[in-house]
Amino acid sequence: MKTITKKDLAKKIHEQMGFSQRMILRIIDELLEEIKRALELGEKVKIVRFGVFIPHTTKEKVGRNLKTGEEVRIPSFKTVCLHLAPQFKATLYNDEEG
Repeated sequence: MKTITKKDLAKKIHEQMGFSQRMILRIIDELLEEIKRALELGEKVKIVRFGVFIPHTTKEKVGRNLKTGEEVRIPSFKTVCLHLAPQFKATLYNDEEG
């Protein structure tokens, strides 16, 4: 499995659209910052035909150390869930079958 970086994305967009890679990197950075700001404020971020990023706070719970059996308090924390758009989900599953 390959990892795609911002630089890889910028290069692909440059090849397809001709904008400078430096400008594309600035746009990608600004896009990601806007998504982060919205999520920090507790807002959902919906990208049509991709999915919805939903901020979520887990509940505090009690876990157990498997070696000692001792109970351990696991504090609540913030996380983000991604619910894929149906079109994107269908594309992913169709690609895996083929």
